[in-house]
Amino acid sequence: MSLEPPRPGAPQPRTLRVRPADPQDAVALGTLIAALNRGEGNPCLVGAGDLQRDLIGRALVFVAEGADRRLLGYATGHATYETGHAECGVYVGDLFVVPEHRRQGIARALLAALARAGHEQGARHLWLTAQPRNTAAHAFYRRLGSRGESVLAFAVVQQDFLNLAAEATP
Repeated sequence: MSLEPPRPGAPQPRTLRVRPADPQDAVALGTLIAALNRGEGNPCLVGAGDLQRDLIGRALVFVAEGADRRLLGYATGHATYETGHAECGVYVGDLFVVPEHRRQGIARALLAALARAGHEQGARHLWLTAQPRNTAAHAFYRRLGSRGESVLAFAVVQQDFLNLAAEATP
């Protein structure tokens, strides 16, 4: 199956470059991740070492950089499988563009990079989520052609996760 070129979205900065993240991006990427978490009212517990160890090279991580090589945004994704549709996909964990560079096509370019990389690995969809109050993200995702689904997300974290992982099989 061949892919058609991405449909043009909002104009991108002339010097925008979207590429896979590399270990040298860890500090700048950590700054963007902290900004995303602050914006969502969450603490940011990840550091550059965590990113190098746990994320870069293990998941799909793309960064967008401007002419000055400064990171303007990033997106993360990992493989998923939807049994209801019998297909592989990419779950988009994070999508962030620094506020002063939004509405320039950067988020779309980052998602297109995730979609291309996922497609090369057999994916047939992107799974996108957003906080209920993030209506700008909802509108953007709809412009991409996505359909909204009402779901309630749950996360078992920290000690509760460790407790669950330690349970013996009955």
